[in-house]
Amino acid sequence: MSEIPLSDTLPGETGTREWATWGRTHSVVPRHVLLPSSVAQLAEGVAAAARRGLGVRAVGSGCSFSALPLAPDVMVDLSGLAGLVSVDTTRHRVTALAGTTIGELSRALDDYGLAVSNLPDSSWQTLAGAVSTGTHGTGLAFGSLSEQVVALTLVTPEGELLECCAEQRPEVFQAARVGLGVLGVVVGVTLQCEPAFRLHAAEFREPLGQLVDTLGERMAGADHFEFFWMPGTSTAQTRILSRLHKLPDSYTRPGSPVARTVRRIDDALLRNTLTTGLNQLATVLPRSTPGVNRLDAFTNSPRAYSDLSHRVFTVPRRVRFVSAEYALPVEDLPVAFRELQTLIERRGYAFSLPVDVRCSAAEQAHLSPAHGRDTGWIALRQYWRRYEPKAFAAAEEIFVAHGGRPHWGTVHTRDAAYLRSVYPRFQDFLDVRVALDPDGVFLNDHTRELLGL
Repeated sequence: MSEIPLSDTLPGETGTREWATWGRTHSVVPRHVLLPSSVAQLAEGVAAAARRGLGVRAVGSGCSFSALPLAPDVMVDLSGLAGLVSVDTTRHRVTALAGTTIGELSRALDDYGLAVSNLPDSSWQTLAGAVSTGTHGTGLAFGSLSEQVVALTLVTPEGELLECCAEQRPEVFQAARVGLGVLGVVVGVTLQCEPAFRLHAAEFREPLGQLVDTLGERMAGADHFEFFWMPGTSTAQTRILSRLHKLPDSYTRPGSPVARTVRRIDDALLRNTLTTGLNQLATVLPRSTPGVNRLDAFTNSPRAYSDLSHRVFTVPRRVRFVSAEYALPVEDLPVAFRELQTLIERRGYAFSLPVDVRCSAAEQAHLSPAHGRDTGWIALRQYWRRYEPKAFAAAEEIFVAHGGRPHWGTVHTRDAAYLRSVYPRFQDFLDVRVALDPDGVFLNDHTRELLGL
């Protein structure tokens, strides 16, 4: 592909720069960077790039740990396309631009007395990025952010706007809800919301063995349930989020400004700053990892609080890490977790951040990791300076043995042959992709490997 002369730059183009994922797993210096300030400018820039035979990839906040967003040719920075487009207070539906972060979306919804039913735990992810990768929260009765999408607008290689929903181009809609950025550039997302609600959070330690033995019951008995296990310890930090209607008002009054400030200090100092310091120590002195893990687990003291839902769903993420996460049939979750626990303890892998276990409802999108089955999630995290690919690869063998599907935004080694075996609608997705983008404008090396192209 030939370089575009400086006198013939792309519409919306800005200066090029190095771009890296948040976990520093991948980086790239794109040949061109588009920073559109309007949907029309984005459409014009995409069409111009396609005519010149350039590949186009859109990026959000860089939350992905995989090579999914890498754009060696033309990178589209969606940060200039943010905010609400429309609000339907009768049907509780909102349409937002793709570059809107989850935090921005949630605060804007507050003004209309609305909320998203379930959220991922990071508020700084962009809406398009979270939807395109199937990013999720927790709760057996609730799907991911993608499952809450009721309509999408894409920019095609020709620069046209394509709208889809369950009634209009449903085959495109079910592919685009977790589209990996290969069907077009997502510019608008319509979400089914609900009236604003409060959550009560209860966080406490309990024996790990007893928890895993009753995991199915615990997940089914809570609105939103997850637990964290620090390798090398025999306890888990359980987090149960209950909706207002299940608790008396005395438990669900929003926290006062003072209480909220105390919680933020707890999050900032004990659950972020201290964790960062302990991981830096373990990086210099690897043998200190077991002791560091026990100390870090001990500092996460039990607490209970209530607040607006989005303030409870999302948590601060100031400790930089690398993550691998797999979606498993929920009934396989206890066995898979025990196998993972045995693996880590026997081989002494340096996981100095907690293993996170969550759950979610079955979904419809073709490439949703929760497609067609209630799902249990296991997320592994390592401090970014101690990232050990072989440890993740060993854990991956366990997940694969249980028919696991990797979270699209985390590190994994699966290829198209494996993915085809665990996604019943894999070919349907490929058919939609080739119909929308026959020349592969929206592909990169990673997505070609994932899709077998």
